[in-house]
Amino acid sequence: MNNGFLLDDIKKESFTRQDILKSACKGISGFKETDMRNLLEGLMEDGSLVRVGRNLYMRRSDAVSEREYVPVYSEEALKLIGDIRDRNPYVDFQVWELNWFNEFLVHMVARNIVFLDVENEGCEFVYTSLYEDYIGRMLLKPSPKELLYYVQPEGIIIERQVSESPRRKENGYETPIEKLIVELFANKILRSMISQGDYPHMIDSIFDKYSVDQVKMLRYARRRNKKDELVRFLKDNTNVRLLVEA
Repeated sequence: MNNGFLLDDIKKESFTRQDILKSACKGISGFKETDMRNLLEGLMEDGSLVRVGRNLYMRRSDAVSEREYVPVYSEEALKLIGDIRDRNPYVDFQVWELNWFNEFLVHMVARNIVFLDVENEGCEFVYTSLYEDYIGRMLLKPSPKELLYYVQPEGIIIERQVSESPRRKENGYETPIEKLIVELFANKILRSMISQGDYPHMIDSIFDKYSVDQVKMLRYARRRNKKDELVRFLKDNTNVRLLVEA
């Protein structure tokens, strides 16, 4: 049964599970809160509803994009991931790459850098275990100035992983689009490599092409002490519609 009509009673562009429950109790005789799981699954399956964040939904017709960003790793990054798993199987880490941003940039970056974010206690240990195999190409927590002088083509930068860093569910190391957006503002190395003049077009392109969990994005921005800056930039410089309270 198509229950899409229930959403017509909700006057907000984005809404919560509680909003849907209230509408369902009014529109379906005998509806109970225990019926919500089946209702939500049915609304998403029949194309009426799109989940855009934790406990945040939109009508499919209003959603900007439903396509999930799935990162594609270079052969060098995949080799690095394999080496870490073989030698440091219990270390928590994430890997992301500079050239991923070329998909959204007008002025593309010419060289690639692999970012390796490692849990705080494991940074030096991972660096030491991998150094000989990547000699001359691996830098541990460098400053932007050190990066300018010492990084090599296809270089690897090891930095501390911030706790509660968002990740894709498929495996532990994959980095979702929400983290990449925040790193544009929080990561000094990345900011030195991409012109801030490209940010408005790039961020609009990200939101146009992919589904972005704004709750996850802003939670991570708060962890990086960049939430206010990010929200202000989105409001003043992009066409992004903020769907959650900032």
